[in-house]
Amino acid sequence: MALFTTFITTPIVMAVYKPARRVAPYKNRTVKRKDLDTELRLLACFHSSRNIPTMINLVECSRGTRKRGRLCVYAMHLMELSERSSAISMVHRARKNGLPFWNKKRDDRDQMVIAFEAYQQLSSVTIRPMTAISALNTIYEDICTSAHQKRAAMILLPFHKYQRVDGSLESLGHSLQEVNQRVLRHSPCSVGILIDRGFGGTTQVSASDVSYKIVVPFFGGSDDMEALTYGMRMAEHPGIMLTVLKLVPASGKTLLTLEGQDTNVIKVENDKNSNSEADSEIFFSEFVQHAAKKLQDSVTHEERVVESKADVVAALKSMSKNNLFMVGRMPPIAPLLISTDTPELGPVGSFLASSNFSNTASVLVIQHYNPNVNLHPLVEEKENEDMDDGTDTPVLVDKY
Repeated sequence: MALFTTFITTPIVMAVYKPARRVAPYKNRTVKRKDLDTELRLLACFHSSRNIPTMINLVECSRGTRKRGRLCVYAMHLMELSERSSAISMVHRARKNGLPFWNKKRDDRDQMVIAFEAYQQLSSVTIRPMTAISALNTIYEDICTSAHQKRAAMILLPFHKYQRVDGSLESLGHSLQEVNQRVLRHSPCSVGILIDRGFGGTTQVSASDVSYKIVVPFFGGSDDMEALTYGMRMAEHPGIMLTVLKLVPASGKTLLTLEGQDTNVIKVENDKNSNSEADSEIFFSEFVQHAAKKLQDSVTHEERVVESKADVVAALKSMSKNNLFMVGRMPPIAPLLISTDTPELGPVGSFLASSNFSNTASVLVIQHYNPNVNLHPLVEEKENEDMDDGTDTPVLVDKY
């Protein structure tokens, strides 16, 4: 018996202990990729039922029409861990057997993920409900770690402000803003922050009723290229009309020096998070060719020459009647606002989210993944080895 136990221990541990397995490396960390037929994975986070209709409508727009490149969405409910007995008992029930991934009981499932499960029944999108229970100052670790373990290409986060009846945005607290800022710093993939102004209304829209107009202002840089790539996928949906507005500086000027502003701080961050101007031009020309061949009925593009910040603002306001703006977080352009309390949105996103722009157009601010910026990753990877989808942090409850 002693010999049998000795020799059987190693194969049993190798079979049960999942991180010991060698799996495929985590490569598709962005929507922009070489093989467009690979599965696109999104980690969609929400705080309350207020975020769910817009998030589902955004997912519907993102599903594309590819047979192989399906969409898989991990719907994560972010819950603040407090000293209330209800929160503590929730963690206890979720972890009472020590095997959350093997627990198939659905008696205690989160009621707010039922909407995502109902959507899955009516579409070809795979939905995986999850719940993260943690303090707000550490919940970003759950988000980033889960995105890494699920190999997500993008994390979708709700903005920390919501729109009131009068059209103004009211903050839900500085703590939620810090959550988004920390995710931007530590994310293992691209990140999108959604400023919701009623995208699709207050209810889920069926696929046959989808009819949205989306705008992608293109200034250049890796963030804008990621936003345009995401917009091209949305344009595959039969109910989406995509408009790409390329803003070009006048001869002898650059977008970073409009009206002679001092933008040294922005230049430093953009140099780390943007490609060269030549790369942006090559990418945009490839987009034009692709749109002319496959998306000619649903994509339009135009170029406008701008000489000042006022020209940029006027060009953006001329598109304010559209449903959704998709913009890169740090494009190479001078700030459009003198001061802002939302630096996580960047120079253009902060303007689009302000009351000076619109109270009907939602905004998705996208940051492209850049390993050189993420200097303190939450998950360390070994060479040619990665963590398996089944592993998780102690505060994360995966219902699958």
